Amino acid sequence: MSDVMDPQPKQPKKSDLLIRSLSSIVLGPPVLAAVYFGSPYSDGLIVLCALILSWEWAMLTGRRHIKVPGWLLVASVTTLLVLGALGFEELFIPVLLLCTVLIFAYTKFIERDFPQAFWLTLGLGYVSVTTYSLLWLRNGSDNGFEIVLWILLVVWSTDIGAYFSGKSIGGPKIAPSISPKKTWAGLIGGMIAAAAISFGFAIATELFNPILQGFFGAGLAVVSQMGDFFESHIKRKFDAKDSSNLIPGHGGLFDRVDGLLACSLLVFLIHLVY
Repeated sequence: MSDVMDPQPKQPKKSDLLIRSLSSIVLGPPVLAAVYFGSPYSDGLIVLCALILSWEWAMLTGRRHIKVPGWLLVASVTTLLVLGALGFEELFIPVLLLCTVLIFAYTKFIERDFPQAFWLTLGLGYVSVTTYSLLWLRNGSDNGFEIVLWILLVVWSTDIGAYFSGKSIGGPKIAPSISPKKTWAGLIGGMIAAAAISFGFAIATELFNPILQGFFGAGLAVVSQMGDFFESHIKRKFDAKDSSNLIPGHGGLFDRVDGLLACSLLVFLIHLVY
């Protein structure tokens, strides 16, 4: 999630922790309710998240200034998710390819900014595909609610397990140049927590094999951390502490859902194969 750019980050103030806790309490129930009730509530939530994430990506890669290509990114991602929510799945790939060409060509040849063209088209692909994966998982089967809820529980338990094990054990860092606070002990703690929550979830729902689900949860914890590292790399690339200041105490939406996006994409790909 959100990284502190100082190589020796300070501990959060009590007031910061209070703000973070209050933000989670306020935002958590509506999100869970939308996921539970499904379409059109979950559709609306995911489309809104896609819009915000694309805006944050444009702001981040544009160093807090959005030009025409950035707004094209926001419009493209929002259009793609609306198409998905309305059931026009067959249009997703053609429209994605069309938008990719449009954004890349405009940014490279009109704005004459090849690096920005690369980052905006990367954002178009990543944000649209990962959020569409979440949309598809919720609507694509009778167990859509349980699947999305399980992914959320894995991501949350990974963060909690990694935080407490990393803070209490410490030890070698995984990639200090990208995320100075992430340790191997934290990763292992996150994997154990994700495996435990997945095992218990499988038993409670009776939908999955508990042993297999536990192993899968541990693997998904690694993917969640990879999503975290991916966002951290982008923020460091553009000298940003957070993706935005949208959520008090948490930074931006991207800072909160980086692991969720990566996990949703993997689970979506597995469902397509199997």
